[in-house]
Amino acid sequence: MVAVVEFCRGDFPESVHQVDAVIVDRQAQVHWRTGADEAPVYWRSGAKPFQLLPFLAAGGADRFGLAGAEIAVMVSSHSGAKFHVECVQGILRKMQLSAEQLDCGVARPLDEEISRQMFRDGEPYANLHNDCSGKHAGMLGLALLRGYPLTGYKEATHPLQAEMRCAVARAAGLRPQELGEGVDGCGVPTFYLPLRSLALAYANLARPEPAYWGDWTEPTLAVLSAMTRHPEYVGGEGRYETNLMRLTGGRLVAKLGAEATFCIGRCDTGAGFACKVRDGALRVLPHLCTEVLVKNGWLSDAEADQMREWYPPLIRNDHGDAVGRIVVGGIEATF
Repeated sequence: MVAVVEFCRGDFPESVHQVDAVIVDRQAQVHWRTGADEAPVYWRSGAKPFQLLPFLAAGGADRFGLAGAEIAVMVSSHSGAKFHVECVQGILRKMQLSAEQLDCGVARPLDEEISRQMFRDGEPYANLHNDCSGKHAGMLGLALLRGYPLTGYKEATHPLQAEMRCAVARAAGLRPQELGEGVDGCGVPTFYLPLRSLALAYANLARPEPAYWGDWTEPTLAVLSAMTRHPEYVGGEGRYETNLMRLTGGRLVAKLGAEATFCIGRCDTGAGFACKVRDGALRVLPHLCTEVLVKNGWLSDAEADQMREWYPPLIRNDHGDAVGRIVVGGIEATF
């Protein structure tokens, strides 16, 4: 069985999206799944919380005087709002670096309204608006700490990227050589691994234990605290992951990845959820995730109702009339 999210117009399905998803505990035992939970996927930005761990473990936060919101934006896929841009700029100033040294590429903000307003104002897009600019600031910071070259840091052959590979593998309970690799939108390596391993990583992020993380326990706790206390820096206003973390008050930690991967950790029990929409449709995620979370007891009925109010499972036309609905199916299986 595979989860199916149908966008129905009137009485008939117009678009159908298939989703693979899984919930595991910190021992990698499956508690719920649908679809191909062992199939490999590109983790994309879902790996960012773990890519920052070498920097924090090397004392980067203390060295450069970085606080919670700054750590949050360094693991973010931010919306490109003014406060995101200013936060990344502040990190670079503390590192005595310039925005020109960020090699993430120029991109428009993920927030469409911000992007449109910049266009209307004739304001050019910059690399600081790239949703990966915080991650790249963290990579430059690690290069400073290690004495690595600041140029070419996004290339797979750079020693910094070897540390990224090891950190991601460690989080996912794999060996570095078990990770497949491609090039992400911002130019750095992105990793290809089983969906179940993504869920395991978020289980271990949500409830970090020294037996698993060893000397990385405190850095992992710092990432967890930053994400749950400053969710607006992880995503942005109106974003599903931001609203989910705000609503649950630190009980859940969540992160979006491109092409519709999504990961959530449950902090009170130490469980992890990961999903991948097979066709990459981001619009599916709020509806699929909310229904899976409430089914598995991760959201109360009241919390689920609030999420549905923010992300209503309705299709409306240009007059504002409800002309269809969004239906989630195939999530009945439990283990």
